[in-house]
Amino acid sequence: MDNSYTETSREEYTGENAAENALEKVIPEIPVAQPPQEGKTSLLPKKEGQEDELIITFRKPFDFEGETFRELDLHGLEDLRGRDLTAIEKAFNKTGVSSFVPESTTTYAKIVATKVTGLPAEFFEDLPVGEIEKIKNAVVGFFYKDE
Repeated sequence: MDNSYTETSREEYTGENAAENALEKVIPEIPVAQPPQEGKTSLLPKKEGQEDELIITFRKPFDFEGETFRELDLHGLEDLRGRDLTAIEKAFNKTGVSSFVPESTTTYAKIVATKVTGLPAEFFEDLPVGEIEKIKNAVVGFFYKDE
């Protein structure tokens, strides 16, 4: 058995020679999803006769810090990236809530909704329980959507 090896320098793997490196050539180019077209708010087409699952309509108007909310737009879920999920998981772990399926908890859904709407956590803490359940169901449904 031949135990010899070839010594290479770091420069062969970075910088100007990176394109020539065989390791760089074996990594396939990853396709990138195109952003929604202007006037289109969702990456997934809405089926005719189907309501938009990412728009949460409140049963009663909700007042928060002098502003009245009648609905909540969760389309920001479509823009989440892996780094966002990591940050959400870290925030969830800091809450002390324990779950084998954290993404199905109300706490996780509130953290996600805070991230995708830009509203403060207090907004979600003050919402009536029925509205929080709608938000949780939309978040869980989005993560587990089978399309």
